[in-house]
Amino acid sequence: MRIVIFGANGPTGRLLTRQSLTAGYDTVAVTRQPRAFPLDDPRLRVAGADVLDADAVDGVVEGSDAVLSALGVPFGKAPVEVYSRGAEHMLDAMKRHDVRRLVVVSSGAVTGEDEPTGGFLFNRVLQPYVTKRLGKTVYDDMRRMEDLVSRSDVEPSASSQGQWQP
Repeated sequence: MRIVIFGANGPTGRLLTRQSLTAGYDTVAVTRQPRAFPLDDPRLRVAGADVLDADAVDGVVEGSDAVLSALGVPFGKAPVEVYSRGAEHMLDAMKRHDVRRLVVVSSGAVTGEDEPTGGFLFNRVLQPYVTKRLGKTVYDDMRRMEDLVSRSDVEPSASSQGQWQP
């Protein structure tokens, strides 16, 4: 099985890459800075590509069995499109190459629902401030990404407590 991981150079991407290699899968770690990628393994290919470049995404998705997205961007006031445009490019490439499995990392805060263990301060002050002010552009784009993925025809993958099953 061949797994492609976008956003592989971030903490979550590195964790997913390690898990994929440990599970014995051929793995393509996709990052904009391939020379800075710290992992090395005979089953690992590090690909330099930007998720906003549809042709680059297409090139790394071709021949894969599953695509994982661990994309992340810092909070800021500028509009964010990395999640939604990245998902759009991944989904388009997956359709062209008949890849049926996609797993994306998002946030439970996207829904705006209370965190069951969050308490009053977290649910009524901190989370709304982060999602509606500090990280508004990021969370708005995560919602667009989730909408694209939910409307797609990719197969759902089981995940539980950081463990994924391609």
